[in-house]
Amino acid sequence: MYYNGGKSFLVSFLVSLMTSVIVCVIFIFVVPLLGGGGNQVVPDLVGSTVEQARVITETRGLLIVVGGEEENDKMDVNLICRQVPLQGSVVRGRSTVTVYLSKGSGDIVLPDFERMGLSEATIRLSEIGLRIGEVRSEEHDTIDKDKIISTSPRAGSRVKKDDLIGVVLSRGSQTVAVPRVTGKALSTAKRLIEDAGFTVGNVSWEVSTEYNVGIVMRQNPSAGANAKKGSAINLVVATVLE
Repeated sequence: MYYNGGKSFLVSFLVSLMTSVIVCVIFIFVVPLLGGGGNQVVPDLVGSTVEQARVITETRGLLIVVGGEEENDKMDVNLICRQVPLQGSVVRGRSTVTVYLSKGSGDIVLPDFERMGLSEATIRLSEIGLRIGEVRSEEHDTIDKDKIISTSPRAGSRVKKDDLIGVVLSRGSQTVAVPRVTGKALSTAKRLIEDAGFTVGNVSWEVSTEYNVGIVMRQNPSAGANAKKGSAINLVVATVLE
């Protein structure tokens, strides 16, 4: 009888001990994961990394989910810039807090494409999320034909992804043949020069026994030479010794 009673006591004691241990384990390890079974105040996660935010939320029995990325000019890239629910909100344990990461301001600094070909510039722009916009051309003295003179906006400007970038291409320096005006009267020579797209430059007078007064003896550049439209043609005109 004594043996049976002692055995029963021992069994009861062991069962009670195991029950106590299980209850302690539940309260120590399981209950916190369930949010303490009550409400929780959402902490401020803005400005934290995802890893830091996970540590903060886990101690409160909350879950964290990354909802995506957003442009934000006040928060560094990959830091949390927005959270839902907001800081201070009261939620149930094991609730989910959705966070959004900053991808920066979204601005792109436009590179310098001067003297680059259009096809190469198109590829470069595509690589940084931009597109070629209006393409026009104009004459240029120093930039080769079909090379970029400038862009709109200008190089160094801040632009947004998918913006259109206008381009001005060089048609090169347009040159034409200089007309022959030697042997012509000064008035005629001026008209021929201007009709050809040039301007009359320096006109000097020189005594000549070969040419009549007022006749052009020499010109610079010479007739037939290629010169840029709008450039000046200098003349030497005959006169007599007074």
